[in-house]
Amino acid sequence: MSAPYARRVGPTLLLLALLATIGGEALASERGRLTQARRQYMSQEYERVVRLLAPLVQSPLATISEKVEAYELLGLSYLILGDTKLAREAFENLLGLDPGHQLRDPSDSPKLRMFFESVKEAFVPGYKGRSVLVTLEHSAPTVATAGRRAEFGVLVAEGGKDLGVVQLRWRRAGLVTYEVAPMTRNGQQLSVAFLLPADATSYKLEYYFEARDTRGQVVTRLASPERPMVLVVGGAPRPPQSIFRRWWFWTIIGVAVVGVVTAGAVVGSIDRVPEGNLGTATLR
Repeated sequence: MSAPYARRVGPTLLLLALLATIGGEALASERGRLTQARRQYMSQEYERVVRLLAPLVQSPLATISEKVEAYELLGLSYLILGDTKLAREAFENLLGLDPGHQLRDPSDSPKLRMFFESVKEAFVPGYKGRSVLVTLEHSAPTVATAGRRAEFGVLVAEGGKDLGVVQLRWRRAGLVTYEVAPMTRNGQQLSVAFLLPADATSYKLEYYFEARDTRGQVVTRLASPERPMVLVVGGAPRPPQSIFRRWWFWTIIGVAVVGVVTAGAVVGSIDRVPEGNLGTATLR
């Protein structure tokens, strides 16, 4: 290997090795977090389980199977702590990744298992004989600007007889929770419009659609919390600068003021000609 080639390749290999080391450490950290959460769950430290696993389910380094296990432990912990809303969300996120998942609760509690089964029956189309009632189609917006209204539309392509509500769930990329925007129906068309978060720089908006029947059960989704659709939102345009803040405006004002003051000084000096040795001069 020639010396110039070695000089070029050496730093690149060093950087790749460094990145691999950092990535391996981060991955080991995520797996260690899951292992620790299992121990905390068995020790009935449910609040610690939540603190450990809430970041893991958002990590791009965690595998699908790791996220499924994390969501199960989160759902069980939330349920034991009495927060059925967050427990349901955790189990729905789990089933979005693995619709056929079977609960692996170490305690084998009938109460916890019944709750999970009720979420699964309501969430998974076709589970226990329930058929898919609705098919939705969506054409994503092509342009979006921060701080302005964006409109999202959905077409009910199939079914819809027992359709109750369709919701758009959205969030800025990087956030944990989704905002909910109910859609308005007009025949087979559904739509919703709302103001996008204002920001001078561009960002990504993650979203998915969720349809529920008249009983409140989930019948279908377009995308999912773990695999949302992504819309790139352009940064908000800067507001037009006030004329009073523009440098050239005050430059012109300054020049005009100087001109007026100078002219006044000249006129004043003409009106008040000083008396000299030869007497007083009067101008007409």
